[in-house]
Formats: sequence, C-alpha cells, structure tokens
Amino acid sequence: MRSDDKISSLFQRTLACDYDDDDAWEAVNDLRSTGSREVFEWAARWLQSDNALERARAADILGQIGVGAGRPHAFPAESCNLLIELLHKETHSRAAASAIVALGHIEDPRALPVIYKFVTHEDAVLRHAVAFALGCFVSDPVSHPGLMVLMGDDDEDVRDWATFSLGVWGDLDSARVRDALARRLGDSFENVRLEAIAGLAKRGDRRVLPVLIESLDDPDDPDSKLIEAACALLAFVREPGGWTGQDYANALRQRFRDQVAPIWQ
Repeated sequence: MRSDDKISSLFQRTLACDYDDDDAWEAVNDLRSTGSREVFEWAARWLQSDNALERARAADILGQIGVGAGRPHAFPAESCNLLIELLHKETHSRAAASAIVALGHIEDPRALPVIYKFVTHEDAVLRHAVAFALGCFVSDPVSHPGLMVLMGDDDEDVRDWATFSLGVWGDLDSARVRDALARRLGDSFENVRLEAIAGLAKRGDRRVLPVLIESLDDPDDPDSKLIEAACALLAFVREPGGWTGQDYANALRQRFRDQVAPIWQ
C-alpha cells in the first residue's frame, strides 16, 4: 500500500467506532508514530472540518505527533498555534477537550490563557481535560489557581486529577498549596483523599497525621499512597520489609507523639 493510501486508511479508522474504541486509538497512535509532515498537514485540514469527531481526532494526533522512544514532538510550535486557534472558536465539548489535552502534552505556555477559559465549563469531560492540561504545567505557578478551583469541582474525577496534579505530580510548596490539599482530606471520594494525604506528607505538613494514622490502622491492606505518605513523614529511604499498616501507624505515633492524641487501651 502506498504511503498516502496507508495514511488515509488510518485517518478513516479513527472515525470507525466510538471515541474511546481501542481500534480507533490504535490508528491514532500509528499516525502519531509516523510523525510525518504529511500526517501533520492532514490533521491540520481536519481541524477545519465541519465534523466534530474529525476535529477531535486531529487534535489527538497533533498533541503527540512524532513522540515516542525518546523522540520529541515533531511540530510543537505549529501544532500549538493550530490548537489555540481551534479553541478560540470551538463549541463542541469533545473536540475542545481533545484540543486542551493536546495542548497539555505540548506544554507550550502560550496555551495557558485559552485553557483557563474552560476551567468552569459546564461539561465535566472538558473540565477533566483542563485539570490534565494544567497538571502538565504544574511547575508554573500560573497553573495553580485553576487547579485549586478544580480541586473543589462537583465531579469526583475532576477533583481527583486536579488534586493529584497539584499535590503529587507537582513539587511547589506554599501555604496556599498546603491549605488547598488540607481541604481535600475530608473529601467524599477516596482517591481524592489519598492524593491529598500523599501531597501533604510529601511536603511534611503534619495536619495529615490524624487521617493518615487512622487510615493505616484499618485492618485491610493499606493503599500504596498511604505507605508512601508514611515513609515520607518518617524519612524512610525505602519501605521496611514486612511492615503492616499498623506498624506504620505506630511508628508515626512514636515519631510524632507530641502531636498525635494517644490511643487509650
């Protein structure tokens, strides 16, 4: 099959099934891996399509075109320009979400203002895309106000990704960051609580101690994030072999005995 015929076939496969279909994503990944100017130009044309799925697939491809096995993005500046232009006029949530995720992958700070426009969008799928994209810029403090807003989102998956991005993925430490994480210690969604615990422990914030110890006291096997949090606070270089959650809880009580209420037998 000629190269242009193969590329045409792959682009058509991206449309053959639902957006989340594995075969469609396999075609997207094949086009990304090809990383040629021909693929870029085809995707650029699809960004102008009247078909929202075509625009979404084009954004999916442009976000990581050429990336893989140590290879950088093939056309970062050009792709960023096209995706920003799309978002200035895009009204379809799926296409906009794909463009925002793509801009997160490219990590060009010029995209931050247009990404911010969607922080409070009514569509949770789109807000989740914003949480991911802002997480890609988490080393830039400009991303933090948006992530803090999304940490209080009505959608638990949005809260989860925003809390992970700011608390675990990011390293910046400030009173505002710690306070935002502390507000999530009582979150109704367990994953969010775990991300908040990990983020606070990583920063040595001892407000996490009561909820961390209580969680480690649970007779079930503790989540790996709880173990990571305990090791961070205990300054362990590696996990002790054979320790249970109760062992970690007791070690925390001993290490921080002046800051943790005793257990009365």
